[in-house]
Formats: sequence, structure tokens, C-alpha cells
Amino acid sequence: MPLAVTDAQLQVVMGIAAAIVPERRSEFLERCGAMLIVRGRFTDDDVAAVAKLACTGLARRPAA
Repeated sequence: MPLAVTDAQLQVVMGIAAAIVPERRSEFLERCGAMLIVRGRFTDDDVAAVAKLACTGLARRPAA
């Protein structure tokens, strides 16, 4: 199902995606999309909250 987001919302998602290892970014975007579809209507704050939740367990680990 297509999902429409504003440029600002996309910028938030892509900013968080930068912290995800490249091979897991697709999973992150799928998680974001699924959560936003469930919400139906959403605000910029909703998109930011969903993106933060969707990256759980996918972000890069800090170097030791």
C-alpha cells in the first residue's frame, strides 16, 4: 500500500535511517511504513516517534 509523507517527514525518517547499518535499512523502512499505515493519519511528531521506535535493534553499535 502506498504511503504519502511530506518532505519534512521523509527527511526525519532518512536522518534516522543514516544510523542504521545499510543492510538493515530496508527492514527499518518497512517497519516505519507498517506502523504509519496502522496509524492512518499522522503528524510530523508521529512520524518521528515511529521512526525512533522502528530503529530499535537496528542502529549501529558504537565503536569500542
